[in-house]
Amino acid sequence: MTHEAQSSTAGPNVFLVTGNDPALVAAETARIIREVAGSDPDPFALEVVRETDDSAPEEILRRVARAVQTLPFLGGRKTVWLRDFSGFAADSAAAKTKSADAAALRELAEIIEKGIPSDVVLVMDGPGVDPKKPLAKACHGRGKVIVCERPSLRQRQWREEMNAVIRRRADERGVHLAGDVVELLTDCLGTDTARVESELEKLICYAGGPDQPITREAVEALCHGQGEELPWALTNALGQRDLTEALRVIGVLLQQSGDEGAGARALLGQMARFYRELLETKVFMAERRLRSPQALVNALAGMAADPDEKARCSAAGLSIVNGSPYRGRPLAEQSSLYSGPELIAALRGLRDAFLRCVTAGVPERVALEEIVIRTTAAAAPSRRSSR
Repeated sequence: MTHEAQSSTAGPNVFLVTGNDPALVAAETARIIREVAGSDPDPFALEVVRETDDSAPEEILRRVARAVQTLPFLGGRKTVWLRDFSGFAADSAAAKTKSADAAALRELAEIIEKGIPSDVVLVMDGPGVDPKKPLAKACHGRGKVIVCERPSLRQRQWREEMNAVIRRRADERGVHLAGDVVELLTDCLGTDTARVESELEKLICYAGGPDQPITREAVEALCHGQGEELPWALTNALGQRDLTEALRVIGVLLQQSGDEGAGARALLGQMARFYRELLETKVFMAERRLRSPQALVNALAGMAADPDEKARCSAAGLSIVNGSPYRGRPLAEQSSLYSGPELIAALRGLRDAFLRCVTAGVPERVALEEIVIRTTAAAAPSRRSSR
């Protein structure tokens, strides 16, 4: 997810791009370079400064400081790009603030704060920028600070954040993606923002150009997620009440986690969020007498025209209204395989399973697999007798 902080003055000539997502940082920086220097920049008008094995970080920073204070050699506009710099963390709350690197960062911050020539553009990118330190404050005051955070599976809104990343990259390429296509791409990619560019390029080529529609069928044919390696593969199996697949996925995920106990606890939390989402879906549909997945999609899409009702639902704990309407289809289909009492029992069972791990010393994997068996293996409502 990308957050921008910008000064009130028009036409900034200082850009700082940072964050914990290298793919997004690289994409945002490339976009800025295209805007300020062109898609095929003149080498005399673009000075790229990068770290090397034999250059200390403070030397790199002082080279940048000299470059931004030097007017363009042949007139016109000059861009100075500090590319992929790894030393921004030297001036952070956790670093030794008296180091030579930190001093050089402060010197550069002072130059930026005073103002660099209007015919010079400074672009910097790299991780570890502390927003409370002088460099970030100077860049915010004189230009724009862009923070690129990778969507986190720990956050309930990770799908919406990943959808936004995909849409933004598609828009930059002049490609329109329907909502269900974006959702399917998110299913395939998860939070792997590094794959967005390559998958879009593949789809554009397959469709015959950026002006051609990209369909669900194209995504299903070309874009393959690594389901056995993705945490949400477990919720997919739970949603289908596929016990064999759920246990298989658990085995793979716990093996990959490196810490079986911590991994199992994380999956217990993920299960709780998923079953709560299914219960919210069932309640929402029952309140509005929605009979089909498409009816739910339509109802969620209609929330945009009734913000008061959307706020009421959100305040009542029905967070499904805050997500993408297209997410409603799989949720409706999956919730139909569970009864309301089953979902409530699943949530209570997950709470008890977690407590057993903490207070009774039950191995986390044992508790996880037991609750998966109890919740998933029961007969689905559609297969129950009507008696």
